Amino acid sequence: MNKYQKGARFEREIIRKFWKYGWTAVRSAGSGSIKFPVPDVIAIKDGKILLIECKVTKKDRLNVKKAATELKKFSDIAKCDAYICIKFQKKEPRFYSIDALISKKNYSIGINDKYLSIETIVGEQSLL
Repeated sequence: MNKYQKGARFEREIIRKFWKYGWTAVRSAGSGSIKFPVPDVIAIKDGKILLIECKVTKKDRLNVKKAATELKKFSDIAKCDAYICIKFQKKEPRFYSIDALISKKNYSIGINDKYLSIETIVGEQSLL
């Protein structure tokens, strides 16, 4: 399976999770292949919109500076919350707030760093 296929599979997994919690969610056509900062997944429920940039890695640490700054541009225009979602090998998807990453100016995310679960961002449980 190539890099694109792994990424697309992960994006579909995230979409299924949002639908499981009663949200609508779609993959953005052209994300990553056009010059505009388009998120991988857009999820919507009760007027709330979440933008998700998905990353898959075999490493224990990932630098997401470019993805975070591009997603921030989109979220500032749309006025909605945005997250980087990382799938570390053999781990559940982990969500990281774009605003938190940018305010800390720390774009390197490690497997042992604090994260949000999907249940937290959809409002189904308290923060970890």
